[in-house]
Formats: sequence, structure tokens, C-alpha cells
Amino acid sequence: MIHLYQSYPEGHLTAPHGHDRPQYCYLHGGGGVISSRQQHEFRVLRRSRLSLIYADRERGAPFGQLEVSPMVAGLFARLAQLEDAGGDGEPYLRVLGLELGRAPPLAGQQPCAAALDPRLLRVLDKVCQAPSIQPGLAELAAGCGASERTLNRLFVRQLGCTFRQWRQQVVMGRARQLQHQGLSHGRIAEILGYGDLSAFSHAFNRFLRSESVS
Repeated sequence: MIHLYQSYPEGHLTAPHGHDRPQYCYLHGGGGVISSRQQHEFRVLRRSRLSLIYADRERGAPFGQLEVSPMVAGLFARLAQLEDAGGDGEPYLRVLGLELGRAPPLAGQQPCAAALDPRLLRVLDKVCQAPSIQPGLAELAAGCGASERTLNRLFVRQLGCTFRQWRQQVVMGRARQLQHQGLSHGRIAEILGYGDLSAFSHAFNRFLRSESVS
């Protein structure tokens, strides 16, 4: 297996490409949109840091998301640290390969869009810049030049989910990143715009339960 630790500036767009062996991507920070048909590309909505893993086996793999356990997140974080320090990450990479091989698909994942309406892209950009449960769809719609109804229709047609479902994935994904970084639930709730800790804890636990259902 090969590990690459990459940084991409805001606005970067990778050229459409494919791979002859499975590739795993782990987002350490930032946000973007992956589009995929026969080939895929990555549109960076905010400065992003990714770990890219290329597996040894040559057979193809389905395009989708995998559930990330605390162990897997920790291994990716350690590999990134070693990459920066010039250390030997081979032992961690071997363990990570075994864990990725048995990681289950993420429950309730939504398909990625191959082409996005510019109005929808502006909303994705806004939310990914600072994941939070605020503002609401009406305010976001006003800022992108579309009605609330039109915007939600774009989410369903192009992303296969409602705005609320999509934002939950983004916000809860950010919550997991912050948890892996050692932040308290109280601090995470504050960062993500929750009015109180109990509301965040209820939402986070419900999200984790939904992920465990395959």
C-alpha cells in the first residue's frame, strides 16, 4: 500500500481521472465535492488536507463511503504526523490496510453528483466553510438566488437527499473529527451551533445509531 498526504487550496479542481487499483481518501480537514462517473474529480470548497491510500490489490472497488472507527481515524492522523516529520509509517499503514479491508459501508450515504447547479454549489460551499446547524435553508436560499423550494428540489435531484439530511451528514462528520481531536462535547456543541449540550448529544447519538444500521 502507498500513502500520500496532500493539501489542496480553496477553489482547486482536480482533473477527471481514474485508478487501476482501489483508492481510499480520508479528509483531515476542509471540504469539497467529489463527482464520479467512469472517472472522478475533486472540487475543493475550502482548503483541505487529505490522506490518499492506494491498495495493493488490482481489482476494482465500488465508489462509496466507509464507516470510520476511532482506530481508523487515529491511524490516519498518525500517518499524517509521520509524513510531516519524515518518519516510518509502514507499520501503521499495514494495520490501516487490514482495518479498511473490513470497514463496513457508511449507512445512509448519498450518491455524489456528476454536475452541480451553481446555486446548489454556493450552498454547499457556505455550509462546508463552517459546518453548523445554522443558518436555515431559507436564509441560505436567499443568498444563492433561489427559492427555498427550488433549492430543496435541487438537493433531492442532484444529491439524492434533502438539505436537512445532507447538512446532518456534514455537521455530524465534523463532530466526529472534533471528537477525534479530543474536544469535549460541550465545545463541539458550541462550534456546531447547538444551543445546549443535551440537544447536541441527542443528535450525535442518534446519528451514531443510524450509522450502525446497515
